[in-house]
Amino acid sequence: MHGRLLVRLVEAMWEGDPGPLAAVRDEILAAAGADVLVDAVAVSANFHMMTRVADGTGTPLDPGTDEASEGFRDEIGVNDLVSRRHVPTG
Repeated sequence: MHGRLLVRLVEAMWEGDPGPLAAVRDEILAAAGADVLVDAVAVSANFHMMTRVADGTGTPLDPGTDEASEGFRDEIGVNDLVSRRHVPTG
């Protein structure tokens, strides 16, 4: 029902520009209410947290995800992030 607004929210969160983020936040509040906004931001934050935990502990991607994400991981710079798997063990 509010899919396009939620996509815009995620894109604005990813880009980090406060102007568009505030604008889409206000649109979601008006169209769907605070509960939808809070749930959407919480889901996004949870995925961000899970990714950081997995990366920080050196948890590898499963083969299917590794293969499917190969093209865009380099494009978005995720392959350059420092994590436990890049730290020498000796």
